[in-house]
This record gives sequence, C-alpha cells and structure tokens, in this order.
Amino acid sequence: MKSLSNEIKIKVILLGDGAVGKTSIANRYTHDKFSSTYKPSLGVDFMVKRVEVDSKKIKVMVFDTAGQEFISTLRKRYYSGATGAVIVFDVTREKTFQDLDRWVEEVKNEVGDIQTIFVGNKIDLSGQRVISKKDAEEFATKNNGRYIESSALIGEGIGDIFEPFVLKTIAELQ
Repeated sequence: MKSLSNEIKIKVILLGDGAVGKTSIANRYTHDKFSSTYKPSLGVDFMVKRVEVDSKKIKVMVFDTAGQEFISTLRKRYYSGATGAVIVFDVTREKTFQDLDRWVEEVKNEVGDIQTIFVGNKIDLSGQRVISKKDAEEFATKNNGRYIESSALIGEGIGDIFEPFVLKTIAELQ
C-alpha cells in the first residue's frame, strides 16, 4: 500500500498467546530495546519502523495484539489491511505451540490467506526448550507459512521475522 509521501506501508499483525514475547519482539524490532518487566498488552499496541530497501522507503507498521481470549473482539478489528501475520509461540511452553491452530484459524477467518511467519521465541532459554525446531518447521509448512526462531532478549532472529514481508512487498511493486 502506498501513501502520498511515496512511502510504502506494510501492516503486520503480531499474534499468539499471552507472555510469548510479542511485545518484546515488536520493541526489539522497532526500537532495538528489551524490557525484562512483563506487562500484558491490553488491546493493541502500534509501533513503526522505517527501513529503506533498493532506495524504496518502507514504513513497517507492527500491530502488537493482546493474546487473551476475552479481548478477541477488539483484537480482530485491527486485522483489516494486514500484509502479513506473525504468530508467536514460546519454545519453552507446550500449550503456546498447541494453540497455534486457533491463531491460524482466527487469521483465516478475519483476513483469509495472508503471508504468515511462525516464530518460536525465547530460544535463549535452550535448557528449558520443549518444542523442537523440526516440529515447528513441520507445523509452519503444513500451514503454508515460514518458521523463524528468535530471542527478543538477545535480539537474535528479530530482523528475519519482518524481512519477508518487506521483500515480498518490494517484489510485488516490480
């Protein structure tokens, strides 16, 4: 989507259960900051990162959504116009991986088939890991998505999460 300033806008929605690291990923990507204090998102937070690729100015708008079920009606209002979805789970918590099907269903119901990246976050806690990379990759492939591992704490994999959306948008403009 283009704006009057010739800046290309990309809207990405971050989804997943509570406490999987969505806000930490968004903060690390947009501000290169990490806070170890957990405060659950209430509703939807909006963050922006401006990048330039092939002399094209791109505004990546990250919509960090609350994972709690009781807020689902509010969360769904922000899906419209999304270029892609990032569905996050915590590699140390089995339930967050099991709940991915519910998030995939919600995205499909609200916006259809959009580019989706599945993120296994908190890989810095390798000794506590319960979800294998292989299982996560298989899930992503089965759901026509891509799998990326990250650690918002140390910044690993964060840029890789958003890069596919930027590259796909640029390719579509050519």
